[in-house]
Amino acid sequence: MTTISEPFDQRTLRTFYGRIPSGVLALGAMVDGEPLGMAVSSFTNVSLDPPLMVVSIRNESATWPLIAEAEAIGASILAESQEECGMQLSASRSDSRFDSIGYTVTASGAVLIDDASAWFEATPSDPIPAGDHSLVLLTLRSISHGGDRSPLLFFGSKFAAVRHD
Repeated sequence: MTTISEPFDQRTLRTFYGRIPSGVLALGAMVDGEPLGMAVSSFTNVSLDPPLMVVSIRNESATWPLIAEAEAIGASILAESQEECGMQLSASRSDSRFDSIGYTVTASGAVLIDDASAWFEATPSDPIPAGDHSLVLLTLRSISHGGDRSPLLFFGSKFAAVRHD
């Protein structure tokens, strides 16, 4: 029999959210001549017309306000072989996040991670307040994918891979 927990505390809620698998998205742009990026695991497609994605950004993020000012933002859906990249882009020190990570800079200054599962270049909307996060709509400018590279997942507070049976 399934039981429902109510009321619940933040720790219980965090554990519950951890049971929801998600991809790992690297956001990046050139800022003052240097690549700046971050990893997020809360994002999804929203609309075909216009082409929109949404990302959820922690309100405490010091990196996002800098990236958001760029002409264009690069977004890379990390491949299952890029766990180390995901960890590095989640590190607290933003000045070394791109050390030993291969990336490409587009003409508009968007930063895309090499060998990812898929990529898009986008422009962000103004943030929409959503509790301790903000939702940002991203208008897609260009898209591409890495063929049959499976995406990296985040599940149970750790990285995981897609299982193909």
